[in-house]
Amino acid sequence: MSVSNETKFTFDVQGYLHLRQAMTPGQVAEYTSWATELENTDLSALNRENPGWDQEQMNHPVSRIFDADPRFCGFLDHPAVEKYLSEFLGRDYRHIDNDLLYTYPGYEGGVWHRGIRPHPTGHWVNGQCICPMIKVFYCITDVGPDEGGFAIIPGSHKAIFTIDEEHMKDIPAQAFVFDSVKAGDIVLFNEALIHTGTANPSRKTRKTIIVNFGREDAGIWECYTPRTETLDSVSARQRETLTNRVPLWKEPILT
Repeated sequence: MSVSNETKFTFDVQGYLHLRQAMTPGQVAEYTSWATELENTDLSALNRENPGWDQEQMNHPVSRIFDADPRFCGFLDHPAVEKYLSEFLGRDYRHIDNDLLYTYPGYEGGVWHRGIRPHPTGHWVNGQCICPMIKVFYCITDVGPDEGGFAIIPGSHKAIFTIDEEHMKDIPAQAFVFDSVKAGDIVLFNEALIHTGTANPSRKTRKTIIVNFGREDAGIWECYTPRTETLDSVSARQRETLTNRVPLWKEPILT
């Protein structure tokens, strides 16, 4: 199925899409069981071949989940998002990184940031999306108010006016918090959006499967190059998405 013009307009204006209940309860249960199994991953063994890996990498609780359990490679071409990735990044989109992220109780919140630079006239040129990076959150837990939600500043992927990060939280009526997420929802967003993870004062852990994608010429994030064993165990389509033609991610200059 194609992406409607209304949806393209929404993604262009907001910089994100919130796909409610895009995964079935059965899928959520299955993915949750995979995640639970991953919690006992021997991270030292998983990352032994990556000398550049350090404590700044995510591993909350596990990064490089495709190598830890190739079943997660199904999120590269998940039927709920593949058409959006193909529309916004091109049919030959590529993988950049992949993580299982738990926002634990007591988390104090992250810093406002963006993964790529904004484009002053937007990320659509002559009817085609030129966004170089899109991140997808596959939500496997409900997230209510004050449970460590995801916050963005809608439209900031087009902003040409700069503001100090410490003042971003004070922007009136602009920071939008995903505080009504249900297990099974999917959030995909333009990485030029200013975003952050908010504090989690609750007793519940927010669990999210995260996959980052780029265009055909996108490089992979450092240390996320998949193992040969992983490539040998996935579908031809997934193998293509995991096989980057550029060694490492370098942000393209958009004109």
